[in-house]
Amino acid sequence: MKKPFQFYFKREGWPITDLVAYCPGFKKICPKCKSDRICIFFKPGFIGKETSKWCEYMDEGNFDLCDDYKIILTKNYNPNWICKNCYNGGVIV
Repeated sequence: MKKPFQFYFKREGWPITDLVAYCPGFKKICPKCKSDRICIFFKPGFIGKETSKWCEYMDEGNFDLCDDYKIILTKNYNPNWICKNCYNGGVIV
């Protein structure tokens, strides 16, 4: 099994941000365009102890990508995702 990794987004001349991206080591499919170019990230202010819990779920493949607006509004403390192909996004459930 591939080891997951985390990385921080950094731009030239800017400090490292609180935005953390995560790769569970396998691909998920965008519900809109069926692309596998998905970026999963924890938004700034995400509680560190919650990060490890979500990383465990993602390492096991025990999650889905959700882009339903009504569900997104109720899942404010879930990790986010964005498709690099069609720019569709949502939350991990």
